[in-house]
Amino acid sequence: MYSKKIRISMSKIISGFSKFTKEEKIAWLANNYFQKNTNATAIIKQYFNEDEKLQQLHDDFIENTISNFYLPMGVAPNFVINNKTYAIPMVIEESSVVAAASLVAKFWSTRGGFKTTVLGTTKIGQVHFMFAGKKADLASYFNKNKTELYAATASITKNMEKRGGGILDIQLVDKTDKLDNYYQLHVTFETKDSMGANFINSCLEAIANQFRNDTIEIVMSILSNYVPECLVRAEVSCKVEELGGENPQKFAQKFEQAVKIAAIEPYRAVTHNKGIMNGIDAVVLATGNDFRAIEAGAHAYASRNGTYSSLSYCTIENNIFRFWMDIPLALGTVGGLTALHPLAKLSLKMLQKPSAQELMQIIAAAGLAQNFAALRALTTKGIQHGHMKMHLQNILNQLGATNREKVIVEEYFKEKTVSHAAVVSKFEAIKNTVNWVDFNDEIKLKHVLDPLKPDTKPVFGKMNAQQMIEHLGFILRISNGRIQADSFVEEEKSERRKIFLDSAEELKVGFKPAVLSEEPTPVKYASLEKAIEDLFIQIVKFHEHFKTAKLENHPFFGELDYSGWIKFHTKHFTHHFKQFNLI
Repeated sequence: MYSKKIRISMSKIISGFSKFTKEEKIAWLANNYFQKNTNATAIIKQYFNEDEKLQQLHDDFIENTISNFYLPMGVAPNFVINNKTYAIPMVIEESSVVAAASLVAKFWSTRGGFKTTVLGTTKIGQVHFMFAGKKADLASYFNKNKTELYAATASITKNMEKRGGGILDIQLVDKTDKLDNYYQLHVTFETKDSMGANFINSCLEAIANQFRNDTIEIVMSILSNYVPECLVRAEVSCKVEELGGENPQKFAQKFEQAVKIAAIEPYRAVTHNKGIMNGIDAVVLATGNDFRAIEAGAHAYASRNGTYSSLSYCTIENNIFRFWMDIPLALGTVGGLTALHPLAKLSLKMLQKPSAQELMQIIAAAGLAQNFAALRALTTKGIQHGHMKMHLQNILNQLGATNREKVIVEEYFKEKTVSHAAVVSKFEAIKNTVNWVDFNDEIKLKHVLDPLKPDTKPVFGKMNAQQMIEHLGFILRISNGRIQADSFVEEEKSERRKIFLDSAEELKVGFKPAVLSEEPTPVKYASLEKAIEDLFIQIVKFHEHFKTAKLENHPFFGELDYSGWIKFHTKHFTHHFKQFNLI
């Protein structure tokens, strides 16, 4: 059955895709869009959850599921909101957002915290219809049947009314000045702790069915994501001097100016409000709410006066800095994804099981914190200073930097401006500069060897960790005269090869003098620790040996003096330490 379906479905236009199993969907994609790339298929399957029941739960959230798409989940602690302390979960892929929210939360926690107030919780739904008759007749019909419209929803609103919610009002709205024959039934709702989308839409359809007649053409019945009366305010304030910094008065003035610019300049306002939504969307996602509805409603509210404007405000009066925001947030803490997604449920538990109104206040505070962080950065060091510092790790990960390389780059950019080009340039410079091992410095050498464990895997080659250490010890024994390297190297070859020892080049992967066997030599010592002890003994003996010795034969480079052997051991140690990712 499977192979037949796949043969039929080689075309990119397909019927019955939804009836395929998940494996069949992935196979069809691989054949048609991934050029039968097994790596693409492996990546898709890599994100399956091992718990089959949990995976099935995720599969059922949407249609045609092929895998899970992970986003990082972080926590911003130290939020004090109305004198209550929160750790706020945030789900977002953009670096610096969680860090910025956390820093600002801590900053305001010692200045009174965030003060929040729910200004309204009313939600909107509309029945859109066309009517070509007399307006007076429509008004009379509506008034006569209004009670029946409420009654038509009685079975739906019963449980909601027990919780204090339900339909608040139904109004007839004339929109014929905008569109011929167009009217609305504008319905307001209170949905308490539920976001209420299904509840509202069910009520609207029942109202529409009751209201329709031969002269009324129902176009559609649907909730609105524009909820200007489901509103919450979040604010912070303090004395100007409490803002801190070198010149708090100057900072406050520039901050206020930045907010005022966003109030009158739409190009700036869009980015200004995007920063607010960075904080809001992250918590909305973490709690299983609809971030797209929140986004749409917020941006519509920002345009309510006919021009797109800032959602936040700032004043400095009587030496008091005040920064606040009013934003519509239609949220739920029961039902929907909040009741299904395990991490959404955990997020709400982390937030101490808030009501919908409490969640409105928490999320508004997160949005205001993010806006404050962005404006503070913009009016002081610039937005890229902080953002690119956070982005530095992403760049280094993309470049495949080792831990050592990351430390060097991070230290280099501590007081410098981070840009992608500058990071790449510094990284390449490090890669081109070999970090040679100083095998004569016992303390540093022990520090470098600390991470080496018996089960540490090599980056290349066949040797295990202990075999590598014993191999270094074996070559040291050759250099200190305890083992004779009988392999003769012609003088001409020797001189030509010694040029390499004076160069900045490293030993190439696969370098092996003919005297050494293809397979690693079995270990000699009882443990890795014993092998390392012997390594340090052989280093000491090497230096002691050349107090009297002049030359010792190397199986590849020929006879080397003390200086030549030091150059070789430096390259040799570096080569094998890189083999086990120690440097």
